[in-house]
Order: sequence, then C-alpha cells, then structure tokens
Amino acid sequence: LYNISPEKEKTIRALCEKLSVRAVAVPRSRHGCTIGQALRGEGADRPAKRPFGEEMLVLQLPGILLDFFLQGLQREGTEVALKAAVTPTNVSWTADALVRELHRERQEFLQNAVKK
Repeated sequence: LYNISPEKEKTIRALCEKLSVRAVAVPRSRHGCTIGQALRGEGADRPAKRPFGEEMLVLQLPGILLDFFLQGLQREGTEVALKAAVTPTNVSWTADALVRELHRERQEFLQNAVKK
C-alpha cells in the first residue's frame, strides 16, 4: 500500500483479512526501496528519487485471489489510481520507477484507444 488514505486502508485491510493475506503499508520514507524489499520488510529508509503522490497497490497474489481482491475493491467502491501485480521484472524496481512505468502504460493505452 503506497499513499493510501486511512479510510481506504481500513477497507483494504478488511478485505485482505477476509482473504487471509497480509497488507503492508509502505511509508514515504521507504518509497525508494525496491518492491521486493518493501514486500519483505527489508532495507533501510530510502525516500524516492522522484516522489509521487498517487495511491498505488502492488499486489502479490495468485490469480484467483487477485480476482477476488479486485472484485472486493469494486464491490466496496474503493478506487485506487494505480494497481500492479508483482512480476519477476518489477520486483527489483523502486516504487517511483513502477509509478513512472504505470503512467507510461496508461498513456500508451489511451493513445491506442483514440486511434481505434
């Protein structure tokens, strides 16, 4: 959980509890750690080189649990701007690098949608 408001965090944690998964809130002081370090609770404080304010969920869930989680967010009406699944590639990225990539992908998607 990156930059998640307290109200949304409460909803997300309740959903995680129902699915028996752990939620980790990553403080801004650790946004420069890699995704893997944040998930494991490793590494020292390291602020992001390019701070970001968007809410972001980084999910490490198997397919069916990921589906249930996303459906639960939708059912609760809990919007989160950026969502990403942990991959072998992005696990070594910092959160700010992942945010930049998600922005790039969104922009590419929107440009392709306009072309159609």
